[in-house]
Amino acid sequence: MMSLFGIATATADQLQLALGGFQDQSGDAVQEQAPQVSQRRALELVRARFPGTVVSINQVQQGGVLQYRVRMDNEGNIYTVYVNASSGVITREQ
Repeated sequence: MMSLFGIATATADQLQLALGGFQDQSGDAVQEQAPQVSQRRALELVRARFPGTVVSINQVQQGGVLQYRVRMDNEGNIYTVYVNASSGVITREQ
């Protein structure tokens, strides 16, 4: 957007995106935060609680919350576990 003087101006969302934020699926700007729980710690938590082998781990954003998505293989049964990157709370996809 241009101002009266020809200088580019930005909305608050555009500034937030420029300062390290991003947009979620709805297009709303979401501020990226450093995880409190490391990827290594997330794997330790999942391995202690669930049987099987870790197939993959990725950081994902769900509902404005940064999580680790961990795919597990237990004797050919693939399932997904999420670890909240801020709190370490684990949920299993149904």
